[in-house]
Amino acid sequence: MRWIAALGAVVLGATLIQAPGPAFAETPASAPSASAAPTPPAVTVYGHYRTPWKNDLRIYRVLSDDTVIPLSREQWKAAGSPGVDVLPVTYARTSWSTQVYALITWPNSDGDRAVDKVATLTSASLKTIGSPRGRTVGHVPTTRYFRYQSGPQDLYARTPDGATHKLTTAERRAAGSPRGSSVVGGGWYRAAWSPVVRFVRPDGSHRTVTAAEYRRAGRPHVARPPTVFAKTAWSPVVYGLVTWPTSPSDRSVDTVAALTKAEFDRAGRPRTTLRHRIPGDSFVRLSTGPTVFHRMRGVLTPVTKSQWRAAGSPKARVVAPAKPTYIRGILVVNKSHPLPSSFGNGLRPELTKAWSAMRADARKDGVSLSIISGFRSYASQQSVFAGKVRQHGRKDAERRSARPGYSEHQTGLAIDVNSISQSWGNTRAGKWVAANAHRYGFIVRYPRGKESITGYRWEPWHLRYVGAPTATHLKKTGLTLDQYLGVTSRY
Repeated sequence: MRWIAALGAVVLGATLIQAPGPAFAETPASAPSASAAPTPPAVTVYGHYRTPWKNDLRIYRVLSDDTVIPLSREQWKAAGSPGVDVLPVTYARTSWSTQVYALITWPNSDGDRAVDKVATLTSASLKTIGSPRGRTVGHVPTTRYFRYQSGPQDLYARTPDGATHKLTTAERRAAGSPRGSSVVGGGWYRAAWSPVVRFVRPDGSHRTVTAAEYRRAGRPHVARPPTVFAKTAWSPVVYGLVTWPTSPSDRSVDTVAALTKAEFDRAGRPRTTLRHRIPGDSFVRLSTGPTVFHRMRGVLTPVTKSQWRAAGSPKARVVAPAKPTYIRGILVVNKSHPLPSSFGNGLRPELTKAWSAMRADARKDGVSLSIISGFRSYASQQSVFAGKVRQHGRKDAERRSARPGYSEHQTGLAIDVNSISQSWGNTRAGKWVAANAHRYGFIVRYPRGKESITGYRWEPWHLRYVGAPTATHLKKTGLTLDQYLGVTSRY
């Protein structure tokens, strides 16, 4: 049927939804041309009607072929002012909502009570007709029933106003047990490592759902989204490559999550695939050195030449190092990578906790350890460096002390212990620290014989906290932190 006009503008904000019913026309249909087909019944005027809404002054002419013609007052008078009846309208609502709908009939024959239009009534339009509550029905005409891909056992109703509701067993029966064979993409999903529920729309957009929203939605079935767990050869980080599916075959990667160890364990320690690229990554080279880095969401990881080639030899854009710079998740500070002057405000809690454990264990072995220099602000380092310059001259001072802004002490992750004499490294305490500090997450930051790499002479007393896994790796391999992070250290 043809719908050429609508009532939306005259129902005080009510939204009209088309149901099977009459067509609107500006003028009565013209007589058909002669043909060999049987002559259809003559189209006649069945009646004239007005709506219950007071702001709708038009009169509607209904023809016997379901055509509806809106008439102005002038057109109605020109037709001889025929009698006008009020359209048959019933009011209904569902058991799960207070929304009232007007079920409108355009009669074109005696006894016609078929619903031709559904209007979603606003509070203002309800007031003009006496605020009817509407009878509770199990099904409102034009309601669509469907299931989400995430939980096909759940049946949903989308009512004429666009609201979506998960039907209970009783509500299904009241609606006539619709099958709801239409399955749409999206639905309710939760990643294997997270308690967070996400609602995925059929267009692929998604959002986090609060616990209260989930309860109000009727606690629908929650599915696991298709996920690939992947890692690279140069990093222990496992990534969850998540698809929020819009169809059964959808495997496009929509979210990339870098998983912590706890999250990986929570996911059941799934099998991982080795990849040379992660969606959203890039390769860069810092302007301070020749190393190529894999960059993923700001996290830099050095790669070897063969690893870079295996990734397809992507172009490595030269970028200035960030300030501060983190590589492999570790804050790096040396002669090539300074800190902002405002950085730092004291020793970090992770350092103090590890220090307490190390000092207690050293005491058990008869070794006494103490901090003689901890956190230094930018201004404090200015004073320390100036003193070294006065004492040793600038060239030698730069082998012994950092310029302000280039000192690890400003990070709150470095301490000097017991003595600042190289001979201390040969004492029982110095040897204990060299042999055991890695167990607590500390490294001797400037080892003997590595000045060409670190930029500083041997300092057996200068300890840097990097965490036990990294410290143990450096202890076993003999690498300096600069080598491990792939950075140079020179002014």
